[in-house]
Amino acid sequence: MSGGGPETPDNAPEVSVRTTSTLLLYFERTYGVERLQALWARHDIPLSLEYLRTHANYISLPFLERLSALLMKESGDVHFMRNAGLFLATPEAMGFAFYLLRAFGSPRMCYLKTIELAPSYNRVGSFHVEFLEQKQLVLTYSSKTPEKSRNICELRMGQFASIPTIWGLLPAEVRESECQVLGAPVCRYHLSWADPMSQWGHHLGLLLGTVSGLVVGALGWAHPVFGVASLATAGFSMGGWLDGRRELKRKDEALRSQNQAIMGSLVELQQRYDEIFRANVALEDRVAERTQALKEANGKLGDALLRQQELDRLKSEFFDNVSHELRTPLTLILLTLESLERRGEENNPEVVMQHVATMERSAQRLLRLINNLLDLAQLESGKARLRYQPLELNGFLSTVLPPFHAMAERQDVYLRLEGQEVTPVEVDHERMDIVFQNLLSNALKFTQTGGVTVRVHEDDKDVLVDVEDTGQGISQQDTKVIFDRFAQADNSGTRRFGGTGIGLALVKETLELHSGGISVTSELGKGSTFRVRLPKGRAHIREDLRERRRAEMPVRRERRISGSFPSLETGVPDNGRASVVAPARDHAGPGPDAPRILVVEDDVEIRGFIAGLLKQHYRVMEAVNGEEGRQRAMAERPDLIVSDVMMPVLSGLQMLVALREQTATVDIPVILLTARQEVSAKVEALGTGANDYLGKPFSPRELLARIETQLRLREAAVRSAENERLAAIGLLTSGFAHEVRNPLNGLMNALTPLKEVLSDSSPDAEMSRAMVEVMEECGQRIRHLAESLLAFTRSSDAPIMLSLDTLLDSTLGVLTWKVPSGVTVERAYECTMPIQGDPGSLNQVWLNLLDNALRAVGEQGRVRVATACQGDEAVVTISDNGVGIRAEDMERLFQPFFSTRAAGEGTGLGLALSRRIILSHGGRIQVRSTPGKGTQVEVHLPLRPPGGRSSSGNGSEGQGESRVGRLG
Repeated sequence: MSGGGPETPDNAPEVSVRTTSTLLLYFERTYGVERLQALWARHDIPLSLEYLRTHANYISLPFLERLSALLMKESGDVHFMRNAGLFLATPEAMGFAFYLLRAFGSPRMCYLKTIELAPSYNRVGSFHVEFLEQKQLVLTYSSKTPEKSRNICELRMGQFASIPTIWGLLPAEVRESECQVLGAPVCRYHLSWADPMSQWGHHLGLLLGTVSGLVVGALGWAHPVFGVASLATAGFSMGGWLDGRRELKRKDEALRSQNQAIMGSLVELQQRYDEIFRANVALEDRVAERTQALKEANGKLGDALLRQQELDRLKSEFFDNVSHELRTPLTLILLTLESLERRGEENNPEVVMQHVATMERSAQRLLRLINNLLDLAQLESGKARLRYQPLELNGFLSTVLPPFHAMAERQDVYLRLEGQEVTPVEVDHERMDIVFQNLLSNALKFTQTGGVTVRVHEDDKDVLVDVEDTGQGISQQDTKVIFDRFAQADNSGTRRFGGTGIGLALVKETLELHSGGISVTSELGKGSTFRVRLPKGRAHIREDLRERRRAEMPVRRERRISGSFPSLETGVPDNGRASVVAPARDHAGPGPDAPRILVVEDDVEIRGFIAGLLKQHYRVMEAVNGEEGRQRAMAERPDLIVSDVMMPVLSGLQMLVALREQTATVDIPVILLTARQEVSAKVEALGTGANDYLGKPFSPRELLARIETQLRLREAAVRSAENERLAAIGLLTSGFAHEVRNPLNGLMNALTPLKEVLSDSSPDAEMSRAMVEVMEECGQRIRHLAESLLAFTRSSDAPIMLSLDTLLDSTLGVLTWKVPSGVTVERAYECTMPIQGDPGSLNQVWLNLLDNALRAVGEQGRVRVATACQGDEAVVTISDNGVGIRAEDMERLFQPFFSTRAAGEGTGLGLALSRRIILSHGGRIQVRSTPGKGTQVEVHLPLRPPGGRSSSGNGSEGQGESRVGRLG
């Protein structure tokens, strides 16, 4: 704890320098005077050592704390303060007082005297004795000014512990149970010590010897002086002998107790040793068991490894065989398509030729995948063979690049080759062709601006080829796995580029087969550089990999590797993800009255196919990704959306969530197309709000049928919504007729006696007045009902300022006839700020919600209608204590045609329409329910703009009083 502020002088009269004397003495004895003086000079301490050695001087508490911290830091001893405190009970620190206390004092007296004299050497704190016995003391210390650290506490405890050492005893045991530095109100210390053995034998012997000498002198047996001196000395010596004997006995007892304690410790150690021995034996047994288990596990792992190797061999053979078998029908397909292309458009319609071109491109892509799988299977099975031939890479790449120039031009990027002729390397030409076509295809695929540079150079051992692009780059974690089989740098639903994840793995393994390698350096947003390394000379040639068979018959190069070159037709890159270079188009369809369908698909082939299929029956719009689809749907509100799931920028599911959150697009039917056929994927799509889900590949007729079904369902929903409105009007009119009948009967019944009274020659004034009052009351009730009905059904083309109290009261008024006698309807209106909206549509929301609440409570229960202002929103809460809603039904409450009522009791459109109305007003609606306990519906609506006025005639502002009561 620190005392005083920074303005307190260092020599303030707070703490006597006697407190610091032990610090300085202990430091001098332990570390030397020279080191202490050097410390004083190095830190430029304002008070000199001579000042601190003069016992009449005082210092401030902050100075003492700073000095303690410096001495501790200089010593490097964490126990410095405690050890310095123990140095108090030394002749150097106490002087002549040490010998006086040793001869005539006791620890108890010393502690009491120290506490008594404390105010003279410590003026910032005080001691208080709480408990004192012969060998125990409990005292507290309270400082008027806070201390910064526990250094002074440690010094104080060391000084208390040192007092018994004056008599050669062990230091006192000092325990601190509370400390002011740690937040306690006082520092509380518990002391216990051993008292020194009394020296009464010396004194008693001296006294007896003196008395005996006086008696001997008085009797004349010896000279008085001699008798007193000799007998006193003898008595003193005998008393000392007795004291020594008692001290030896006490030490024997102490040694005996220590010996017993040591024997007990030995017994305990023996027990611990036995326990450790038994544990060691058990551990050795467990180690032996575990070793045996590991041997068995290793044996099983060895068997499993052999089985896995056999499975891998069978898998590789399977891929090899399947790839060969797939090549045969693909070859026939390609030959047939080539034959159709040769016949030309003279013999085939244009639409047929478009389908033929699409089929050929797709077949070529499939052939490339099969070739890659076959090559991987060969590499894995060890069947790969190389035809080593010299190859000059600069000239070779100049023949590989031309097909990719067309692809670069379509993407508006550059592709260039840099370098000069290099030393030929011994490689397999066909496999090098595959390597560089994969690298160039990837580089162009991921480069949207800038371009790709292929740089050829060499060093003493290798020929190097760098394929450098300015694309999007690869993250640090992805660079570690991109060369693994089937790995993708982007596996999210918004993956922009397709691929199987085997291209770079095939490149890496092919180069390693040539004793070369590949590495990548990349930075996100700046591009990537792939470096291919191929060794010079012939030392790397492996005869076990050399192809011994005679070379195959020459074949057409374009047919041999047609699946590897990028397509040069219709602007479609090799990867098939051509949204960047193939913009979306719109199709007029059969006529202006045809339904409009938005097709959202990033694959240009599939998008073109779907659009071509649908444009015969509908007007078709296209979008190349989820974000463009969302924007077009918001702007043009199509009748239906057909969308892929995995797309760039926004996935199909993300686009669907965004559309369902907007009022304008909340009810547009959406059909999702995806290659994922798992049940979980379908559940996720339908749970997100999709109307239908169709897996790829799909039948065109099935797609058309599902689109037609969704369009019909939407038309039916519109008709049902109109029926729902008509049903609400029917509910109002029937209730109005029911409520009007009673006052109308009263009015008619009052007219007859009034007519009789008026026709009488002596009219009864009291009877006439009573009949008029009845008629007036009935008329007022009829007028009130008519006004409630008009307020409920009133609508407005433009939003107007409204009072929630008035809207809710009008709805409750027209529903009065439906409230059973056992149901209490409470009203608690606390927000009277006006809102802006359409009264007719909002009243339909309150009607739906209140009707649901009344149906939920049945004949007995409570319905509560409350309003509150929360920030810039008005919150309307309609709650009931009815049957509640099941948890499995909660997620489907706002879906059209879903109802928890029995069949025929509702259309299932009430909450769906209410949600749409609230969304159109810029608000939101949410439902909470517990089965058996009731339901609570909260409607949040934005409050009126600042300065607006309510058009309802209720101009009250602020918070209104709650009104609670039953309707009727």
